Amino acid sequence: MKRIIALLLALVTLTLCFAACAETSGSDETTKGDEIAAPVETEGETAPVETEPPTDEWGRPYVESPTAEGTKLADGTVITVLMRDSDTWNRELFSESETGDMLNDEIYKRNLKLQEDLNFTFEFIKSASKEESSRTIIAEFESGGSSGLDIVSNYAYYSTNASLRDCYVNLHTLETLNLENPWWNQTYVEAATIKDQLYFCTGDIATSMLWYMVAFMYNKDLYKDYFGEEKTPMDMVSNNEWTLQNFLAMVQDVYVDSDNNGQKDVTDFYGATVYSTDITAFMIGAGITSFEKTEDGGLRISEKWNSQRCADICETVGEAMKLTGIICNDDRTTFRTQQSIFHMDRIFLIKGVDNGNSEDKVEFPCGVVPVPKYDNNQEKYRTNLGNPYTIYAVNASSKIADIAVTTLEAMGSENYRSVTPAVFEITLKLKYAQDDITGQMYDLIRQNVSF
Repeated sequence: MKRIIALLLALVTLTLCFAACAETSGSDETTKGDEIAAPVETEGETAPVETEPPTDEWGRPYVESPTAEGTKLADGTVITVLMRDSDTWNRELFSESETGDMLNDEIYKRNLKLQEDLNFTFEFIKSASKEESSRTIIAEFESGGSSGLDIVSNYAYYSTNASLRDCYVNLHTLETLNLENPWWNQTYVEAATIKDQLYFCTGDIATSMLWYMVAFMYNKDLYKDYFGEEKTPMDMVSNNEWTLQNFLAMVQDVYVDSDNNGQKDVTDFYGATVYSTDITAFMIGAGITSFEKTEDGGLRISEKWNSQRCADICETVGEAMKLTGIICNDDRTTFRTQQSIFHMDRIFLIKGVDNGNSEDKVEFPCGVVPVPKYDNNQEKYRTNLGNPYTIYAVNASSKIADIAVTTLEAMGSENYRSVTPAVFEITLKLKYAQDDITGQMYDLIRQNVSF
């Protein structure tokens, strides 16, 4: 039975990389609770004062740091972390020194603070390849040995194989990990838990979750030139008019054959470009889920896969890719060189390709909106993540698994307090948003990420 459940967990985690998983409800949206309700007086008594839960300066739930109680690990404790194969990804986990880059410096300061607060030393080991991480964990588990690896961070798509061999710890069994804390993504926890078993977690601990949200970006100047200023895409979102049909009606005929070769290619001008890897975001945006939960916490294929809605969205998107005004490929230069008005991709493109390459960042006024709804009867906008986002696990062969998970909790907590605000609130919403309503769009996209 454990093997069957592990197989299901691997399947669902793999699927989470491409499409929404289990149906979940609720939102991450929070409001600041500065106002205190006045006492309600009744005859002979005064009703208790009702107060809003405390929030931090960003309006998020305030939760005491897990290191605040003064927990100290034994002298000489070393926490070994298996990192990903690329420095591009590992910058969310490790930094050798402060450089002046906001994200780099916050990660550097986080690691110093955690090591001082908990009295341990980090040892980071770089994996040889995307696939190597799982192979390493499986090999040491089957040999009965331990290389000393405690925490495993890896590309979500390639992390699941080792869970088939019971190589990771079921996170629901660890008392020092509180998966209800706001720094763990609750949608992911619910979607990836099968019959009370969960081997991976993610959330604020992975800045890649912020950079890899899929959305529509648009060139504000080009939009104004073609469609005027009366109604922007962000206005359409606010008015519940940002639907797939309305979007297609705008862009379908916007096309210029710039090189006059009679073929759609990257040198032409388009109403919209779609990064091919993320074309499934149209399906998630329409509310189509891959799996749904059974009453006993298991999984079954979602009935939405066999629905008319699913058939309609597949046909609509398929036909849309044939329109002259839209091209779907793996090229990002068309949008960056202002040869398209809209572009659907991971939002790191605004800062720079691959979460840190500022040479390729967008240099013009850019708006951001969610993936369009199926129609205006749909309750929420929804989006997915590009599959390279990072997930974390605790190695079952670790001799200090309980200490490793304490460290994992502290890493998530510190990211929630310092790193996420630096990336999301300051960098994305303020530095790259250019106006308040764009910041609101980032909030809306993040609140409705699906797995």
